[in-house]
Amino acid sequence: MAEQSSTYPEYTKDQLKEALNSLLEGSSNPDFDGRHLFGYKDANHELSKLQSITATRVLDYQNYIADKASPSEDELKAKIPEFWKANGDILNLQKVIKGQSPRMALAAEFKRASPSKGDIAVHLDAGEQAQKYASAGANIISVLTEPRWFKGGLADMTSVRLQTTNQSFPRPAILRKEFTTSKYQITEALAAGADTILLIVAVLPQHLLKALIDHARSFGMEPLVEVHSDNEVEVALQAGAKVIGVNNRNLHTFQMDLHTTEHVADILKKQGCVFDHNDASAEYSICSLSGMSTAFDVDRYRKINVGMCLIGESLMRAADPKVAIANLCLDPKEFEKASSLVGGAYTKGTKIVKVCGITNAEDAVLACRASANLIGVIFVPKSKRCVSKEQAKSVVEAVRVFGERTAQMKVSKTKQESALNQLVVNTRSLEDASRRPMVVGVFQNQSPEFIREMVKECGLDMVQLHGTEGMAAANEEICSVPAIRVVDVETDPETGKATEGAAQTLLDSITADPIAILLDTSIKGKKDGGGTGVTFDWGIAEKVQNAGLPVIIAGGLTPDNIGEAVTSTRPWGVDVSSGVEASPGKKDHDKVKSFVGGARKAAIEASKGF
Repeated sequence: MAEQSSTYPEYTKDQLKEALNSLLEGSSNPDFDGRHLFGYKDANHELSKLQSITATRVLDYQNYIADKASPSEDELKAKIPEFWKANGDILNLQKVIKGQSPRMALAAEFKRASPSKGDIAVHLDAGEQAQKYASAGANIISVLTEPRWFKGGLADMTSVRLQTTNQSFPRPAILRKEFTTSKYQITEALAAGADTILLIVAVLPQHLLKALIDHARSFGMEPLVEVHSDNEVEVALQAGAKVIGVNNRNLHTFQMDLHTTEHVADILKKQGCVFDHNDASAEYSICSLSGMSTAFDVDRYRKINVGMCLIGESLMRAADPKVAIANLCLDPKEFEKASSLVGGAYTKGTKIVKVCGITNAEDAVLACRASANLIGVIFVPKSKRCVSKEQAKSVVEAVRVFGERTAQMKVSKTKQESALNQLVVNTRSLEDASRRPMVVGVFQNQSPEFIREMVKECGLDMVQLHGTEGMAAANEEICSVPAIRVVDVETDPETGKATEGAAQTLLDSITADPIAILLDTSIKGKKDGGGTGVTFDWGIAEKVQNAGLPVIIAGGLTPDNIGEAVTSTRPWGVDVSSGVEASPGKKDHDKVKSFVGGARKAAIEASKGF
């Protein structure tokens, strides 16, 4: 379909329902073919967002095909061999995936926007972004071509295909990611350079799914068939799917559950389906299609023989996609090397960005969109940023909606022998968990009972202890959730230097109780530490990390000095509050974006020296 204008026809609810029901036409047994469809035969059913988008595309294409200026399907078919002759033959998706073994294949996605996240990176050029992806090792490039909600188009996909052909890197397979419901869309995709297309079982009756799979294969195209639920897996197998993609996101509710891929893998095993990524003769390939952003995610699915992972939003937001792809450790040897506990200095750079002092949902979402990992809400009465339970609940709810979850995030920890090794493992676990933003409640010398009450009532994912409670108070059994332990480093306000021996004193004091250590400034001669706005002595963090302990630093950080802090010290994490405010408790949105973006970019530059 040609690019549309900025105005689109509006359809009534009845028109949308009728369009969705039209997909059952041609079925000899609608009750069987439609048995898995959400709300099937429910007269009062309200269409989900997925169903509304799909129905809209059905109607858009009906209008487009009816336009005499649009190419007929026969005309599109004639263009396919011409395109292949000029730009190379079609690639088989399953062969591309299997050809990467033992490395996991990567489908890197170009997505300008989405219904759940809004604008992501509308300014990027599809072809240029795809070149970055492919040159860094992406084997498949997924391109959203839906224009209304995802702001994509066929022109993006063709640009990606042409700009990744005849390059110094292997040509990636091009996936048209669309709400495909007709043979016309598949033929159109082939004529525009697609190697494969996405078929979403959740909106396709079984007879239509089979017809679309057969149509694609008649051109040598192996489609990616997406499932989420048990009955969708059954439908996909009966329709003849070979490359099965698992969406960890329920597209009707937009809730995310990373266990979905593992659940589907179990179902396939029970059905006797062989999908071993390292077995060239395996009939099936299984792919995980959403929610991943880290090497931990990749390794998690590698262990259950997933052959391909699709990653979109985190790559679109990445300051340097090449570095982001390298950090996924797609090769198991790379992951083993990166995750080994070999001791020595911490040199892996800044992974965690925390924005603290959040008091409202709007600021929380802004920080999430800027790619902050941790959102801090303060429960200390004397603080100008102290929140009520109601404010904290609204922040938690907003962060959960952004992260497409309904419950607290869990941080899994593997027990280690020494306190130092335990903290190293804990920080890696927190990196993994905070791929989706988490809410941290900040407390100072408040009772464990009060802390647990706030965790339960507000839904906090973690807490941060900012008083004189000691290391042992950060034990998860006491707080009911993992706890960051703040260590106030006494600093001379005139020289900006910490007390002599401060680094060794800290190292001698650590226990295995906290999930992580945060270093902040206390003013020499004053009892209360933290929240001073005085710049932290970054040299202390460097000394501590040289001893192998990753730390978060806070104290006087701003958009103006975050680059220097990250490149000179390479802290594991950074924490900002007053440095990005318009007034106490109210964030300056431009400063938040500048701070988080500056931290991410500086981290990439700093990593080039290692």
